[in-house]
Amino acid sequence: MAREDILGRLKRTDKWYLGGGNRLIWAPSFPVFLNSPGLWDEAHYYNFKLEPVFAWTLLDEDGNELKIRFQARSWDPSCLTQHYTAQIPGRKSGLEIIETKSILPSDVAISGVRIRNGSRRPIRLHFIAWSVQDQLPSKQTSWLTDVDYSGGVISFNKYCRPSVAPHYQFACAFGINRQPKSHSINLSERTALQPHWNLTPWFETFRNGKLPGEINVNGVTNEGLVYMALHTAITARPQRDSTVTVAFAAAPSIQEALQNLKPVRSKDNPILLGMANWHDHFNDVPRFECSDEFLTRYYWYRWYGLRLNTMYGSEGNYRRPFVCEGIGYFRAPISYSAPCHMLENRWMHEPELARGSLLTFLDNQREDGGFRGYIDVAHYRQEMFYHANWGNALLQLHLVHPSSGFLEEAYDGLKRYVGYFDRERDEEVSGLYDIDNHYETGQEYMHRYVAVDPKADQDNWGEVFRLKGVDVTVYLYELKRALGIAADWIGKPEEAELWRMEAEKIKVAILERMWDPEVEMFFDVDPQSGERTMVKAATCFYPYFTDITSEAHVPGLKRHLLNPKEFWTPFPVPSSSADDEYFSAHPGWKGKRMNCPWNGRVWPMTNSHVVEALATTAIRWNDQVLKRRTAELIGKFIRMMFFEGKSNRPNCFEHYNPSTGKPSVYRGIDDYQHSWVNDLIIKYVCGIRPDEFSVTVDPFPFALRHLQIDDVRVRGRRLRVEMNGERFTVWLDDKQHAKSVVGKPLTVQI
Repeated sequence: MAREDILGRLKRTDKWYLGGGNRLIWAPSFPVFLNSPGLWDEAHYYNFKLEPVFAWTLLDEDGNELKIRFQARSWDPSCLTQHYTAQIPGRKSGLEIIETKSILPSDVAISGVRIRNGSRRPIRLHFIAWSVQDQLPSKQTSWLTDVDYSGGVISFNKYCRPSVAPHYQFACAFGINRQPKSHSINLSERTALQPHWNLTPWFETFRNGKLPGEINVNGVTNEGLVYMALHTAITARPQRDSTVTVAFAAAPSIQEALQNLKPVRSKDNPILLGMANWHDHFNDVPRFECSDEFLTRYYWYRWYGLRLNTMYGSEGNYRRPFVCEGIGYFRAPISYSAPCHMLENRWMHEPELARGSLLTFLDNQREDGGFRGYIDVAHYRQEMFYHANWGNALLQLHLVHPSSGFLEEAYDGLKRYVGYFDRERDEEVSGLYDIDNHYETGQEYMHRYVAVDPKADQDNWGEVFRLKGVDVTVYLYELKRALGIAADWIGKPEEAELWRMEAEKIKVAILERMWDPEVEMFFDVDPQSGERTMVKAATCFYPYFTDITSEAHVPGLKRHLLNPKEFWTPFPVPSSSADDEYFSAHPGWKGKRMNCPWNGRVWPMTNSHVVEALATTAIRWNDQVLKRRTAELIGKFIRMMFFEGKSNRPNCFEHYNPSTGKPSVYRGIDDYQHSWVNDLIIKYVCGIRPDEFSVTVDPFPFALRHLQIDDVRVRGRRLRVEMNGERFTVWLDDKQHAKSVVGKPLTVQI
């Protein structure tokens, strides 16, 4: 597949999110003015709302507004293209308008407007690009300083103060790719914040073909709305195109914003900059396609989602690149999802983004050794904390991009992180670790918590209850085991032995205290009574993706996970068993629809873990039944994340209905990145699984007619796998290496 075809493959008409893989993103959850010219609905700079961005208006030569009517839209990751028409009074033929919107990696939002005059006579037009910004200094929520017009560009500093966080300042610059004929900046009392010309001050003050030319941000009071506009005149020739580009830059300083605006204003078609950015991104990952369009399209869609939510800005608490968990509120590094990003981005040709997802948390580690749950660019949310499987992500990243330097950089911080758990989360020194509230697992509103405390679902962080969690304990086992391996790699053999002993203690505790031999399942433990809770949750399967389990535990996995009355629903895997007393397929908890219920909904995060549990067990015991079931689960999992089962409409919401597969569209959070999918595709669909000295190539039985993955980088070597029917061939560094068939793994020494 040619890389440039990927944008075309992802093209669709029902999507609008735009981003350049940096600080600025335009992804309004519930856009109100999507069909309007410009980018009016909210953008985010970091996780700060920038609302609105800008609009543009056409006036006839007498200064009367032309009514622009939306006709159609198309989207790909690089741009959003919208078609409009406008009728000219007194003329049979009107205007055809194509607007192409994009967000560049330099954090510049652009709108390229192409106007075609369909009549036989020239038409004189006035083009007004304009924006509105809040000015509320007394309330300390939003205000502007240093508002200026110079060199045809409007610039200002914008101050935001969301909730209880300290205020944050960034700069904006607003321009067009022509020297403006006129401009104006005016303070107004508040009115409806809508992109309608008749609500602006210039509806009455645009005279003699010009804006007033004012810069007026002070009045009887200094609060209200600051309107700012740039105007140019256009003569639309018959059957010809006229073009204007509007650009809005956001940056840490006015100087940087102005600098980033320059190349956009000087280019005839700056949209090409956005396209080049996305082509470069897709060139930095393995090339994949197969006969299953759902798998192929989702693979590339996932790389789009990861890039959309990437930040490279180096400012404040952010020193490294990382991936945000999602749009809007989730536009920050969040510890629950960061290991997922490490697993997927390790397959990029360069490791900096995957490494940054861990190092960002080490850079901002708490004094007690714990990781912050959510890191704002200039603020810490002290109460937030999430459990996560850092150990596995560390090892998996190292197997693809080994670096003793990275391991040494991460080692001491992860050692302190383990110290926090041993000190604060296992006061009994039992080898089992505590969950203190339902938020910190990232899995709220479940039976597993109210089983130890009826008030466990109250809205509090901090210690609300205590529960020895299967998931949390497995994470600590994986981390201590990983630190033992890392200690060997970086020349600390004595510490390596201690870590292995610590990990073994956890393993024994899990097997002795969490495994129920009669029910054949792992369960959380109530530390007060010492008894297993007997609540069946998807997290009960987490030991299966480690070496904790033995062949004796396999019947329990099959008994419960593959049971349609428990977890093998039409769209598996529900977060709580279908026979749980609190189970709900729809997002309800105790009579109320919730944003994040885990009492039965299918969460991609949980599914990622459970796929690993099923696949790891299948591989360890060479169980062909479980290999087929793994392929089935991955297939259902990925197909669930398409609107109405249509292969051209992928999505990734927080959670789904286990019976119907319907997503949580009411949340408005698509392209949510707290799971891993492409890592599963590469490891199990393509079968590429690195270990310390070699790579195993062992595709699972997906019954594909053909498959090809190329340019997979593992420890500096290039792998390629091609499969036709059951037969597959492996290339190493562009030389054919070996052939085999599905079910007979190959080992490639690297």
